[in-house]
Amino acid sequence: MSWHPPVPPVVPDTEGTDWQVIRAWPETTAGDYTLEVLAPDPPGVRAGHLRDGALELLPDGGDRFLPALAQAAPLGEVVVHRAHMRAVVKAGDRYLKIFRPRQSAEAAARHTRMNALLGAEDFLTPEVVSFSPGCLILASLPGTSLFELGQDLAASDVVFERAWQKWSQGWVRQQSLARAPAYRPALEALAPRTAAVELENLQRLVDLWLLHAQDIPAAQAQRNAVRAATVQIAHQLLRAEPDPLVWSHGDLHDKQIFAQDPGAPLGLLDFDEAGRAEAAADLANLAVHLALRLRQGRLTAGRYRTAHREVIAAAEELRVTPTRFDAYANATRLRLGCLYSFRPRWAALAGEFLNQRAEPLSAASTSTPKV
Repeated sequence: MSWHPPVPPVVPDTEGTDWQVIRAWPETTAGDYTLEVLAPDPPGVRAGHLRDGALELLPDGGDRFLPALAQAAPLGEVVVHRAHMRAVVKAGDRYLKIFRPRQSAEAAARHTRMNALLGAEDFLTPEVVSFSPGCLILASLPGTSLFELGQDLAASDVVFERAWQKWSQGWVRQQSLARAPAYRPALEALAPRTAAVELENLQRLVDLWLLHAQDIPAAQAQRNAVRAATVQIAHQLLRAEPDPLVWSHGDLHDKQIFAQDPGAPLGLLDFDEAGRAEAAADLANLAVHLALRLRQGRLTAGRYRTAHREVIAAAEELRVTPTRFDAYANATRLRLGCLYSFRPRWAALAGEFLNQRAEPLSAASTSTPKV
């Protein structure tokens, strides 16, 4: 079961210039994709579509659904651009996050609520510099992401372990402090993201994956496996009693956590998806991303075990029900398997994620997953 969507790693434009595909997302027509490609000059990324095998680039800095990008792009480097959805421009020590006009106010509100919830003794969060229709400006955070730290062989394993221990202890402490009555208004202002919402989001991606795999004989076994996994995950998410809802980052992984000098707080960024969810949602998402890093060769087995152990320790301290952790982990694994199927560099790896279940919480925290 090794089929994956045939997104090319490089696509030429109408003038014969080759563009490297960084990320791709499925469109609602089989064989068509939204692309994020590496711009040869100037540095940054461009957005476009691959339709009927032909690349359709959006204008440099232009996107009719993201009108604020036209003014933001000349100020720095476009580092993220998903056509018609969102973009990010790095301008000095500021990040300009570009949304559809009606979405920026809610994004600013989520960041402000999370800034109010999280204590600076554990986590620094990006300052909201300003926002206007379609554009949220955030200050950058100091330090190095745990994603980068994990790949830095010049950094000792002790430094890596201490950073993850610090995250685990801070995460547990901040989840516990947020239960106090003083934080209730900020907490209840966050939108709930229940298991049903999680499943609905997963189902949309699965449906798109199945659409692109339809009528392809080589994909039949994979289609059957994806359908079966979706049914099983739906059963896990909806049939069991959920854990209480707590504050949730919404997209927690190692690129969102920053380590500074010893003794300084960690940084935590990107609250675009912040809300209230079961604690298992964030922790399982983080755990499965760590397994992905291991398989990508971006973490050694030893560093994977170190980081994974701290995630499990946080889950146990927060009394996450093991079956809820397993349900969200399996959902994350299927989601990442479907999504990374459309990324040329990692398509083969994605097949393995689609074919295997995530490591259960009940497994020994020092084990190395078979991915």
